[in-house]
Amino acid sequence: MNTPPTPSSGPAWIQILLSAVGLLGCVGGVFAVASVTVRRHRFSTDTAQLLTDTALTIVRPLRGRVAELETETAQTRGQALAAEREISELRVTHRELTALRHRWREAILAPDATVAAIRAHARPNRAVRGDESPTTDSEV
Repeated sequence: MNTPPTPSSGPAWIQILLSAVGLLGCVGGVFAVASVTVRRHRFSTDTAQLLTDTALTIVRPLRGRVAELETETAQTRGQALAAEREISELRVTHRELTALRHRWREAILAPDATVAAIRAHARPNRAVRGDESPTTDSEV
């Protein structure tokens, strides 16, 4: 029995070299996979840090603006309360003056009205506002 000749695979050092390259390639692949995994985690961390820094950069000026707006709102509310008080006082004054006008009109249009009676009726109501001085009878 004759066995066919086996093809020669070359010198032994080539086989060793090819085995070493294959082994290094496999190890390189494992290292590449490990490197990608580590970089991916690092990338996620860097991304989170970047987003946090960006958010803080945006939020800081907004906080200042919100503080300004809160101060402005407090001032506006104070002004609104002062305006409401003034309107209330003006309404009271308007009612008082309207009532005074009605009383004077009734006194003037009364059937028994005389100049002396009208002057007597108007005399206690001379000073309508606190800063006005009462007039004398000769000025009426």
